[in-house]
Parts: sequence; C-alpha cells; structure tokens
Amino acid sequence: MFSIDRSIISPLNHPASTSGLTTPVSRTRSITDDIVLDRAIAVFWQRGYAATSLRDLTRATGLGTAALYHRFTDKDGLFIEVLRRYADKGLSERLARLSASHAPLAAIQAFFDELVAMSAEDPDQRGCLLVNTALDGASMSAAARSLVRARLDEVETFFRAQLHRAREDGLIGAAIDAAAMAETLLGAVLAVRVLARLDPDPDRLRRLVAHTLSPLFPTQNRLTQ
Repeated sequence: MFSIDRSIISPLNHPASTSGLTTPVSRTRSITDDIVLDRAIAVFWQRGYAATSLRDLTRATGLGTAALYHRFTDKDGLFIEVLRRYADKGLSERLARLSASHAPLAAIQAFFDELVAMSAEDPDQRGCLLVNTALDGASMSAAARSLVRARLDEVETFFRAQLHRAREDGLIGAAIDAAAMAETLLGAVLAVRVLARLDPDPDRLRRLVAHTLSPLFPTQNRLTQ
C-alpha cells in the first residue's frame, strides 16, 4: 500500500554474522535500531512472518541471536517494530503530505493514483507488508494484529477526513455518507494491493479505482463514458 526505500529490499547484500549466532560487540554497537529494522523489513516483506527464520534475520541484520533478543525481546517483538517503522515511513508521511498539499477530493484521487503506480511498478509483486500481514492472520500475534488494524484505520480516517472537508467545501452532497464511503475506499485499497500481486495490470487497477471513486466524481465519470 505504501512506498518505501528500495535500498532495503536486498538484505543479503549487507554484511552479517556467518554463524547467525554471534556478532562482534564493536559491530553491533554501530548498527542502529533503524538499520536493523530496515534490513528486517526486507526479510519479512519477502518471506512473510511465518516463513522467516531466526537465521534469516541474523544473516540479514548483522546481529546475533542474543543481540536481537536484547533489543526486541523475540521474533514477534522485532516484527511489531518492523510493522511500525514500515507504516511510519510509507504511510504516515504520505497521508500527511497529501492532506497538506491537495484539495480534499484531489487528495483521495492522488492517493489512489500513487497506489496504482507503486502496485503496478513493483517488479517482485510483494504488495504491501501491512495488507500481506492482515491476510496471513493465522500466524499473527494479537499485538501485531492490533497494530495492523490501527495503521489501516489511519487510511480510513484519512479518507473520512477528506470527505468531510469536501462536504464543507460543497464538493459532495449529503447523499454521500462519509463514514460508509471511507470504508468502501479502504476496501478498494485492499483490493488493489491484493489484485496487483496476482495481476499487476495498471489498466485493470485503474478501472477498479475509477468505479470506486465514481460517486465522488459524477461529472468526470459521465465525460469518460
């Protein structure tokens, strides 16, 4: 769903402990938590939570088991911090930028334009880590599930806020229920991200989005028919 620096998607290019068990203290002190999380994001994003082993994580991050556990308690603790950093970098910043730089309906349109572009241009078809995690709910802890729900709620809140602004500006009528429409838009976000992993055809994704947004742009919809 959210853009993120592609320099983190090849964790095996980073120097790491060959044993997966120990790393010199001088090296571990130079590896910040943010670096560890960015490297771990790449592994979880590529393999998913359940398929990611401790050896995968030690090789990718350059930290031994003891160092990882000291910082993050366990694999689930690391995963929760990974989800939080992924969302902070790719979601919160984007929502704030769109809210500040666009009129309300334009902000919603821009959100979906960017979503389709990043989904169609993802060569590995990895999708969104938050959405992937939500779909893999069986292996997700209650804490991770709560975090994913909260961060996806931010997207729905963004849509609802833009719709309220649009109503205040006279851009949409009272017939559009802002809360219900925000839920529909979030559903479309999830649909785009899942569909793009199976068939990243940008034209198909744009048609899905156009149909979802048609109640907000009735004149534009008529002109394109």
